[in-house]
Amino acid sequence: MSAMSTESGAGQQPPRVLLEVERGCATVTLNRPQRLNALDLQTYERLDELAGELSRLREVRAVVLTGAGRAFCAGADLDAFQREIDFDDPQMIRDRLRFVASVVKRWVTISKPTTAAVNGLALGGGCNLALACDMVLMREDACLGQTYVQRGLVMDMGGTYFLPRLVGRAKAAELAMLGDAIGGREAVEIGLANRCVPVGEWQQAVADWGARLAAGASRAQQMIKAGLLASPLMDLDAMLEWEASAIALIFQTEDLREAFNAFTEKRKPRFGGP
Repeated sequence: MSAMSTESGAGQQPPRVLLEVERGCATVTLNRPQRLNALDLQTYERLDELAGELSRLREVRAVVLTGAGRAFCAGADLDAFQREIDFDDPQMIRDRLRFVASVVKRWVTISKPTTAAVNGLALGGGCNLALACDMVLMREDACLGQTYVQRGLVMDMGGTYFLPRLVGRAKAAELAMLGDAIGGREAVEIGLANRCVPVGEWQQAVADWGARLAAGASRAQQMIKAGLLASPLMDLDAMLEWEASAIALIFQTEDLREAFNAFTEKRKPRFGGP
């Protein structure tokens, strides 16, 4: 096991984001529990750095994003935003939101499979940070909410992109225009989350999920992720051609050979990747 963190903020403040890598799975923990892990500029900056680090680290084969304390992430730190931004300067506001958008894009395109482990409140930007991951696990007492409208705001961090693609236009309009939060069971039913996990099983379920992804065929996972991200932008003919090229590349990997050998020998494959 290896553990890493970054010092953020002034003085002796604890790091805003924690990183721990164990058996190929990197756990990234938002670490401002006293602020419900609200996102301030320093947190965005660290998440931006981490996206690049996680893609480069060969020992990392899967990523889990979660929050410390009773929240996953309560969205933007509005107190900090008010201190740092001139509300009468549209360009300043636009520049900040463009940076935030670039952080979201970097997380979407991390080359490894990513899972949001939503352990509590995930509201506004926290909801969309979860949706930026490939998969979402929710503890049964957690909730997701596009609560922007309740603050007189428009969705950011990809909400207008993720939401209708996951749940359809009508349900997206309901969630965004009313701003109500929903629990894990409903989130799974409408396609916002993969699993709703009982509280007593939460820690083990997250650990098992991350371990299973980390033990998978990493090059195939990376290519699958790339294909899923490309799919909404391409037609059937283009995706069929993409699949042919991707499989041709996969056949050059050791994991593919190991999978075929395991099939012949009637055993589980032992993927080494990448």
